[in-house]
Amino acid sequence: MRSLYSEARTTLARVRERALPQTCFFCGDDGPETVCDPCAASLVRLQREVCPRCQLPAANGAVCGRCLKKPPVWQHLVAEWQYEFPLKTAVVSAKYHHAFPIFRWISAQRLDWPFDASATLVPVPLAERRLQQRGYNQAQLIANEMGSRFGLHVDADAVIRIRETDIQQRLNWSERRRNVRSAFAATRSFAGESVVLVDDVLTTGSTLNELARAVYDAGAIRVDAYVLARVQPIRRRDRVVKFGRATA
Repeated sequence: MRSLYSEARTTLARVRERALPQTCFFCGDDGPETVCDPCAASLVRLQREVCPRCQLPAANGAVCGRCLKKPPVWQHLVAEWQYEFPLKTAVVSAKYHHAFPIFRWISAQRLDWPFDASATLVPVPLAERRLQQRGYNQAQLIANEMGSRFGLHVDADAVIRIRETDIQQRLNWSERRRNVRSAFAATRSFAGESVVLVDDVLTTGSTLNELARAVYDAGAIRVDAYVLARVQPIRRRDRVVKFGRATA
């Protein structure tokens, strides 16, 4: 059955390529993909030797000192790229301006599933007001693409926001943690389940930490996380310039 499904997807992709020629999102050249090979090669992948808990550089790919001192609530994190130009432009366009083929293309770059094959995908929920304004939840779109590609169950209603929060991008590191504290609640039991949280970009991890906590509280046996891109933290002296102090 899985083989027939894969063949059908391949056939459909070929038909779509011939009937609907595409242009590269970045350079505008015609081609069969949303992103052409040269532009894809320009996107900065994460370094190979990164901490498995936070995806920041770590010697020999071991758990870093930051995560040993203060472990994130989730167990393992996978991120595809560094969140910087030009990828940042694509993610913002998909998030706010309906450039959905970007999410489809990114999901196709993941050749294998790095987590439990029976895991439930839980996208980070949007606040109701923001969902109404935008019309869609970008984390759910990403989860749907990954679920379709690897045959995984997506449960977008399993966790909800129980209070409105400020937009994280406007806040510094400490304010982000306070902003999302106790902001999520599970709507059902996760007893015995392995869960993978899905989002577009990870900056401080505050949102995923609170979401993971809510899922564990509902009985999950393991919580991991998948994001498209990882923001690289700014240096201490740059934090002083930006925030007036070395905010963690």
